[in-house]
Amino acid sequence: MLLNSILSLISAGSGDGVLNPIYGGLSTVGPYALGIVTTLSLFYGVFLGVKYAKAKDETEKQGAQKTLINFIIGAGIVIVLISVLYAIRGPLANLIDGR
Repeated sequence: MLLNSILSLISAGSGDGVLNPIYGGLSTVGPYALGIVTTLSLFYGVFLGVKYAKAKDETEKQGAQKTLINFIIGAGIVIVLISVLYAIRGPLANLIDGR
């Protein structure tokens, strides 16, 4: 309720169609951003995997393994969030516009 009221107040003073550029930007940039983030994540994940494989002693292996696991979790969260933002751009714009 409170969020809906706040969004209504924001959109009421801003005029109709103010979100069209934002919606258009998300529609245009979304797939490219997802592709770039995924590609960079794959390359960095391979780099971290090679670093783990080249680790000499057990301490280095444990550190590299923790880094790799944290990276995989972080990259997965970022990719999911970008996908969700791209997927809900239409309903989100309609909610803010009050339609």
